[in-house]
Amino acid sequence: MSNESEPVYYALNVSLFAFTLQSGSYLDLTELINEPPQNFKHKYEKLLKDNFSSKLNFPESFPELRQDFPKSDNYDLLDSRKQGMREYFLLSSQEKNQNQIQPKPLYRLLVYPQKLSDSYALLINVYRPQAEGFDSVKLSEVAKFNPNQCLTLAKDPHFIGQTLLITAFLSQSKPNKAEELRTNAEDLLKQLLGFCPDFYQSDKFLDSYILEFSQPKISQTRYLVVFYFAESTSKQIQEIYLDLPELFLYYHKITNVFQKSRKYADELDKLILEEIESKSKLPESLDLEVLKNQLKDILKTVPKYTLKLRNLEDTLNTINIHIRNYQLILKRLQVETSDRLDLFSRFAERESQTFQLQIQADLNYSKPGSQLLDQAIASIRGLVEIDQAESDRELENTIQAVGTGIGVGIGFAGILASSYELIEKPWDFPSPQHPLLWPHPFIIAITVSCLFGGGLGWLAWWITRKKRFFRT
Repeated sequence: MSNESEPVYYALNVSLFAFTLQSGSYLDLTELINEPPQNFKHKYEKLLKDNFSSKLNFPESFPELRQDFPKSDNYDLLDSRKQGMREYFLLSSQEKNQNQIQPKPLYRLLVYPQKLSDSYALLINVYRPQAEGFDSVKLSEVAKFNPNQCLTLAKDPHFIGQTLLITAFLSQSKPNKAEELRTNAEDLLKQLLGFCPDFYQSDKFLDSYILEFSQPKISQTRYLVVFYFAESTSKQIQEIYLDLPELFLYYHKITNVFQKSRKYADELDKLILEEIESKSKLPESLDLEVLKNQLKDILKTVPKYTLKLRNLEDTLNTINIHIRNYQLILKRLQVETSDRLDLFSRFAERESQTFQLQIQADLNYSKPGSQLLDQAIASIRGLVEIDQAESDRELENTIQAVGTGIGVGIGFAGILASSYELIEKPWDFPSPQHPLLWPHPFIIAITVSCLFGGGLGWLAWWITRKKRFFRT
């Protein structure tokens, strides 16, 4: 590409809106987060020093954090100079533009750290100060606004999400549709990021155009490119610029919660398919020990299922709250700009509702798993109880049979007692003349008693078994 045909942007602004969790716990995280403001300060100081020290005039020390943290959800982190004023700081480059009359820094950088709700919000704005005839940026220079692709907090362990907003004037007439500027936006992003993210949508925006590159369902980073075709657009954005962190925070909370819900829904679906459904099937052999072991396995699955279902339910409740907050902030910005801000409002009306419906559909699909668990537990318990009852009845029948035999034996023992005199009857031992003799009458009495008693006991046991067989 020759220099003559190289695209040129005017008053280029690159703004990072990044968010990390400051306190509390996040959905299923067991860690209780409570990050001091000083830690957050170290993060953005390091980012700036590591990547912009060659371009900007750094002070000996960065502005200090405020000492009095108010009991409020939202407040600026920097020490307040004037009551009711936004607290940010500006850095400028040593290098100036070529305006001989009133030179301006070639680069300026704004840093605005805040605490919003339970999160930290960091706004870093790198820009070419607007000056007619002296604020142009060639395409090949764009990468200097994001050296080493440093404008990100994605590696932070408590990272929630970030939006990169790029604004610039174009030296061309306004096209009929926003999407006609897609190539311009892609060229700009390639130079700034080293790659081109996926295009998502485009729309009118404050008398100009906005293009969005993102994947709300799977990505934590969103890229917005606004091309100005009217001075009024720049002025309107300036009016709401320092309120954008709050709006973008809830955008990223919504998408982040939805992305977590996909993880919970997949885990729950896997649990239902691989454990609940398989363990709920009755084995071919209704062995008592097998049934007991199966019941134990199912009971172990119950708390896992309950926990995962609760996690999914929490995402729906959480996303509902964040959508409400997003809508309230958006309404305020719409009033301030006298514009519907269609691309931002569409997120509340379309994507957010799709997220809600998807999570609700996952819950509707997963909740029958609880019924399946209850039915399996009830069925197996019933079978175990039946098997146990049959075992108890078998034992009872055996006891009855043995009791009958013992009773008969006792009766014969009485007969034996009455025949005690047989013991005194002499018993001739075998002799050559009588090699075979009848046993002694006493032994005959004992043998007959045992055989008769045992036979009757067996007969009683067999009859009870036969009756139970015909009953079943």
